[in-house]
Parts: sequence; C-alpha cells; structure tokens
Amino acid sequence: MRCIFCKQDSSTSTSVEHIIPESLGNTEHMLPVGAVCDACNNYFARKVERPVLESPVFRQLRAGMVVPNKKGRIPIWQAEDGTSRPEYRQMGRFLAKVGLEVLAFKTLAVPSWNDELVDHPALDELRNFARFNEGLDWPFTVRPLHPVNAVFLEGDEAFELLHEFDILLTRSSEAYLATSIFGVEMVINLGGRENDGFRCWLEENQWASPLYMPKSP
Repeated sequence: MRCIFCKQDSSTSTSVEHIIPESLGNTEHMLPVGAVCDACNNYFARKVERPVLESPVFRQLRAGMVVPNKKGRIPIWQAEDGTSRPEYRQMGRFLAKVGLEVLAFKTLAVPSWNDELVDHPALDELRNFARFNEGLDWPFTVRPLHPVNAVFLEGDEAFELLHEFDILLTRSSEAYLATSIFGVEMVINLGGRENDGFRCWLEENQWASPLYMPKSP
C-alpha cells in the first residue's frame, strides 16, 4: 500500500481517513488504513480541514445543526463572530483532498486501485496542490441546492442531509468531484484547473445537480 497523496509506503500506517471530516457528521465514508498515510492524515487534519471547520460560517452551520466534533463537542458561534467563509485557496485545497479520496473510495473494488491512483500522472497536480500547497489556486463552482435544515423523505423515513458526494464523468472524459455540504454544492475538476467542461455539462442537463441525476444502468 502507498499513500495516494505523498506516494510513500504506507503499509505500517494505522490511521483511518474520513473523506468528509467527522466534525461535519461523517461516520460512514472512510478509506482503508494505509490509503492515506499517518503523516498526510495528520497534516490534512491540522492544515487543511481545521481552518475550514473553524471558519465562522462553518462554526455557525455546525452549531445550528448541532454537529459535534470528534470529541463530542458542539462548536460555539455568536453573532459577533460573523459568517465569513474560508479563504478561497484553503477551500480549494479541502475540495482537492476530498476529490482524490472520493475517487479512491469509488474504485476500492478494483484490485489495482492503489497503483492506478498513485501512478496516474494526471492526478499529480491535484495531489500536490492539496498536500503540498503547490501551484495556482484551483477553481471550483459553488451554488446552493437546498436549505441547510431541509427535511427529506425516503419511504417512511425523514432525514436531514449534512453532506453527500459523487464523481461526475463528462463526455470529454473529465472527472469532477461533486459534493454538497450543508446544502451547498461545490464542484471541482480533478484533472485540471478549469471548469468549462462542467459548464457544458450543466447546459446539456438543464442546470441539474450531478448529485441528483439518475445513474446509468
């Protein structure tokens, strides 16, 4: 096993990587031990995820939805804290990290998934931006999908959606991460710093969200 970010041997790693942080309510979507080495796991928690989670708008949302952190504590937010968002580059790095991990999550059933991702040169810019903060900002799109406290029905079950994600493959063979956190959709191209292909996809699909499109059989 090699780490999908730094490419180093991770066979002795012990930490489990949560694709979306536990502090955003994720207790189910994780990667197997070694997919992300201990060093990269710790780095992302401190340098990439924490600044996003501690930004005023995320503290407000987490407090309002009563989402505890991994230690079981609800974040504190007061009106005077404001609702400023994470810095654009910081959020881009967060999405780049999530995107590569979702790609791994989606390919776990493939026996050679680890080698395929680690040795894929088209993903090197993305992994280096997320892990080593290299290169220019990585653009992403943002739009609201539903109110943060919207209630959804599935049969007799009512539930709220804190987060969801999927990979969009376009006709031009581009791969995009589509994720929604607290009802806000964010989309990032995993293969390059441009989103023209996603805009074309939106126009072809009447501006629907990739998260809610029917899956091909």
